[in-house]
Amino acid sequence: MPRILILANQTASSPELSSAIREIIKKDAATEFVLLVPATPVEDLLDWQDGDNQAVAKRTAQTAKEHLEEVGANVIRTEVGDPSPVKAIEDELQRHEQKYDGIVISTLPLQRSRWVALDQPRRIERRFKLPVTHVVGHSVTMTREELINGLNEDLNLELETLLRGVYHAAAGRGMLGHELRELLKKELPSELDHAMFIADKIVALGGAVRIRPAVPAELAASRDLLQENIAGERKIISNYAKRIDQAAEFGDKGLVIRLEDMLASETDHLEQLERLGR
Repeated sequence: MPRILILANQTASSPELSSAIREIIKKDAATEFVLLVPATPVEDLLDWQDGDNQAVAKRTAQTAKEHLEEVGANVIRTEVGDPSPVKAIEDELQRHEQKYDGIVISTLPLQRSRWVALDQPRRIERRFKLPVTHVVGHSVTMTREELINGLNEDLNLELETLLRGVYHAAAGRGMLGHELRELLKKELPSELDHAMFIADKIVALGGAVRIRPAVPAELAASRDLLQENIAGERKIISNYAKRIDQAAEFGDKGLVIRLEDMLASETDHLEQLERLGR
């Protein structure tokens, strides 16, 4: 009966891998599978997990085995292998006399996968002279489209901040209104810089810039103007915190750094606004 070696770690329970295994089973229901999980260093994983490399890999293997069995796979054995995918396969083939009919390699998308960046699937196919099926677990990590959508949301919040700043700087009255005007005028250049960076980043990622900012509400009392600005800053800070996580998951370290700087700037602005209200 056919026997397939599955090499996977962070995508071992992904829908994409399950779908690929399901297709193999459709062709031959008697196919047996061995799941090999490289002991990837915990610092290289998408999410931090308790335990050392071996312990984390064993948990991953057990969870994935149960998941694959639910879709009908006959997983006869799981193994934890060397952190290097090539070495893990080499050790597996040397330790066991079982003959394999093919290898399924499941990886993260290119932006996050060291295996793909090193062209491991093709190297494995050439070295071991077995057909390799490469499965990409897009669902495990942030997609480019999701990140672009989030950045467009951030862009419109920055544009709303610009519109609100111009309107509120002109509408404020009294001592509080004057202080708010001076603070908003000082912050407008940085808000414009944020908006320009985000727009450029969206285009660099291959997305389309969507300009749909909300028009600021008409308010008269300076205290209401202040509270509206505080609420707006809190929202954009919350959004940037989410976007930093998404950018890290997507694998864009440069974007993470810029967003962290922008988050710090917006936090300083919020604290200045809150001091005016005390």
